[in-house]
Amino acid sequence: MNTEKVAFDIIALAGDAKAELQAALKLAHQGKFAEAQAQIDKATPQLQKAHELQTQELLTREANGEKLSFNVLISHAQDYLMTTYILKDMVIEIIQLYSIIKK
Repeated sequence: MNTEKVAFDIIALAGDAKAELQAALKLAHQGKFAEAQAQIDKATPQLQKAHELQTQELLTREANGEKLSFNVLISHAQDYLMTTYILKDMVIEIIQLYSIIKK
């Protein structure tokens, strides 16, 4: 798979996960914690797939000696994936806080 395709796939998967996580946060704000968890559960496999692409199609190939062309698109994909992982961690923490506040 060429690096541009990998980058676009990572961006798409991370973007879908980000949307699920943002929806989870809105649901938690409304006190709908089970629904919020379901949204997080939808985001998790999307992030895992994006991470697999990053690892298998970029990092492993590079580690095996293949020289990949690095460009802004790959940089954006890497950044988007990592910030979405951070968002997931933050959403989980914020939902826990909402659950305490709403008791």
